[in-house]
Amino acid sequence: MSELGPDEIERPIGFVITSVITAFFSLSTAIRAPETLGQFRVLFKGFGADLPAITFIALESAWIWWLFAVPGIAIAIWILSSARITRAQFRTMKITVRSFTLLLGLAVALTAWGLYAPIFKLGAVV
Repeated sequence: MSELGPDEIERPIGFVITSVITAFFSLSTAIRAPETLGQFRVLFKGFGADLPAITFIALESAWIWWLFAVPGIAIAIWILSSARITRAQFRTMKITVRSFTLLLGLAVALTAWGLYAPIFKLGAVV
């Protein structure tokens, strides 16, 4: 292998693993979302209660998870595409992966809240 340039670094393996795990999580969420949300839809239909707007949005959001899966895979491919990167590229990659992970986590948390809030509310009444 040739020498690294003055501004080049080896791509850290931990960073690669993090980006691949994030991409895998976003893809598996997109694949599983329609079935899981369908089960919740049946559950809420059995309750017969009015649902809050956040729950309705969460139940109808199965296709939205693909908006996370595609960029997640693209980010992982971008990071895996070169073993040597400049420090500026590494900073950009870190910001991208961290921002994407934060947005994905926020989407999962809001969906979970939207799905479980009515269940907890009904449990408190009973």
